[in-house]
Amino acid sequence: MDYVNLPAAQLRKGTIIKIISCLALGSAVIFIRFAYAAGVTPGMAIFLRFFIAGLMMAVFLTLTGRWAQVSLRQAAIIFGLGFVCYTLMGTTWFVALSFTPAWLVSLIGALHPLTINLGSWLFFRERIPPQQIVALAAVLGGSLLLFWQPFEGAATWTGIILMIFNVMVVAVYILAGQRWMRGVPPMTSSTITIWGAALGTGLYALAVGETSLEFAPAGWFWIFCFAVVSTALGVITLWASIELLGASRASIIGSFEVLYSVLLAVLILGESMSPLQVAGGGFILVGMFLVQWQPRRLALRRAG
Repeated sequence: MDYVNLPAAQLRKGTIIKIISCLALGSAVIFIRFAYAAGVTPGMAIFLRFFIAGLMMAVFLTLTGRWAQVSLRQAAIIFGLGFVCYTLMGTTWFVALSFTPAWLVSLIGALHPLTINLGSWLFFRERIPPQQIVALAAVLGGSLLLFWQPFEGAATWTGIILMIFNVMVVAVYILAGQRWMRGVPPMTSSTITIWGAALGTGLYALAVGETSLEFAPAGWFWIFCFAVVSTALGVITLWASIELLGASRASIIGSFEVLYSVLLAVLILGESMSPLQVAGGGFILVGMFLVQWQPRRLALRRAG
């Protein structure tokens, strides 16, 4: 499919769905903070988010008869992407946080659009139009301003290497998913992926000994929000937007997630934003606008 010259209606629809995905996934920073405060361990939190989300989605698909037919090979690959990639993404992120300041983890994580765009170009020979390159530069620059802080000796190379590996795994997950989930309704593909992630993160929780359910009742509420909003809704809309926009364009619009997470931290957790962070947010918004813009001559050519 040609993701370079998309119809305007498809571009708008995909952008709206991707923004919904950003809002859902970005809300995780709040849900997980409150879950931790209630005594939920990191390993149990990441397992329960996938287990609860996968269970609810499977029950819904079964009761409504909306399971789509998927070949055994394709289902195994989609399951494997969740099992391997989501487990590695989640565990490397948590471990990196124990070695490296959160701002640096977020800064390296903001490289996702770059790696996904490069991967699309290298492996799928997907052409990247000039305005998309400018948009990519805008969101990367904006992310740098959002998260950059001077080094104070707290960062270690262990955390940095883990996060670089994390960024590479995310790129593999998105690009391979675009290849193997094509033609499968997002609800079905997301459910299979989430069950793979539940198995992988469950094994991780067992391995690190974080399987305790002894936490405050409020923890269940925040984990439920984490599972329904930031997992089920977030993953379904993620793949729906990629199906409409392509991985490279969707990843650039997805930079709104980091801005939204910062805004939530400011509004709900009482954190502050510096003038540089405000400027960074502005660059991200500019990039989101540019990635949707298509030269007038292209629009006239399609119309003609």
